[in-house]
Amino acid sequence: MTCHPVEIPGVGRGFVCTSGRRKRCACGRPATLECDWKVPTRKSGTCDAPICAKCTTSPAPEKDLCAKHAEEYERWKEGRK
Repeated sequence: MTCHPVEIPGVGRGFVCTSGRRKRCACGRPATLECDWKVPTRKSGTCDAPICAKCTTSPAPEKDLCAKHAEEYERWKEGRK
């Protein structure tokens, strides 16, 4: 854990501590999204793989897919034709 001192005007000094374990996308960039592919065996109900904004596939508003599930989604769409 990393802690940094901070000055709080009118209050004094405090510390901000972070675990330093930011989620990363498979490409190495910081992840700001999680995969929304349905996975019934997971407690959350979705894949939740970390994804960055450049690597996401968004099949619908507010839905993001990791690369693996983006491929699965394309196969699913082809099967419906």
